[in-house]
Amino acid sequence: MQLLTSLPTVPWVFVVVGSKDVRASFDIEDVDRAIAFLANTRAVDRASTVRYTAVFEVAGLPAPQDLHADGESDLVTLFMKSIHVACVERMLPPLDALVVHVTGPRKGYPGHGYFTVNMQVDPFGGTGSAEALQRAVSFWHAQLAEVERWGDQYRRGQTSL
Repeated sequence: MQLLTSLPTVPWVFVVVGSKDVRASFDIEDVDRAIAFLANTRAVDRASTVRYTAVFEVAGLPAPQDLHADGESDLVTLFMKSIHVACVERMLPPLDALVVHVTGPRKGYPGHGYFTVNMQVDPFGGTGSAEALQRAVSFWHAQLAEVERWGDQYRRGQTSL
């Protein structure tokens, strides 16, 4: 199996400056590290989910809960959206679907931003019809299945990046 070690860079860079207590930023290299981690460790392992903290750690970013606590929620959303956009641009499966919460009411599910980026009702947001909520969860499961199929092909050398 040939593992992804580098990705073609795209011509965008995100930088976010934090509050007076926390300074956090990221660029495309951080996004690339997160994508490589997701592809090489999670997608190839039957699309197993992973906690947000692990993805942020690989990218060299503070833990998401620390960013949220310090008023940096926008950075968390922007970083995850950057992974999503990079996957679309590179014709990779939606690797951001693998990133989930490990505690609280969202345990085992992606965060609010995942559903927003994918134009779905947030199943934990307290709004939307029962049908819309079910569609959102079904959409997420379909994306996980897409990542699993890609991961199987990638692991067997049947697809390349």
